[in-house]
Amino acid sequence: MLDRVAEFFIFGLVPLVVGVLAVPEVTKAGEKTIAGEVTYRERIALPLDAVLVVELADVSLADAPATVIAKRRIAPTGQVPIRFDIGFDPKAIQKGRTYALRARITVGERLMFITDTSHRVDPLVGGHQGIVLKRAG
Repeated sequence: MLDRVAEFFIFGLVPLVVGVLAVPEVTKAGEKTIAGEVTYRERIALPLDAVLVVELADVSLADAPATVIAKRRIAPTGQVPIRFDIGFDPKAIQKGRTYALRARITVGERLMFITDTSHRVDPLVGGHQGIVLKRAG
């Protein structure tokens, strides 16, 4: 009887536990991620209640508002650079369209920093993205 219990642990339970631990963390099925960091040139410390918002947007139409594909809000725990990752559904990406990352840092309702140029990106290729913000007037 003791041999069967030992056999169960060696050949049954141990491989099951190892298999469960070896599986990578599951995110949303089929979700892709764009990662990078946001910074600004001014030597100004961020207030504790600052919020970074990063958006992946379809900017294909020049005469229409951009369509936001994905959005991520981050409460920074320190100063710049602020790392981000933004998940999106790859099915929302259409061939022949133009996509860009936009970012802004706000404190309450007050805008502190924002992207002032188009930061084009191919969402399906990925890669590390660096975004430099400008101080809002």
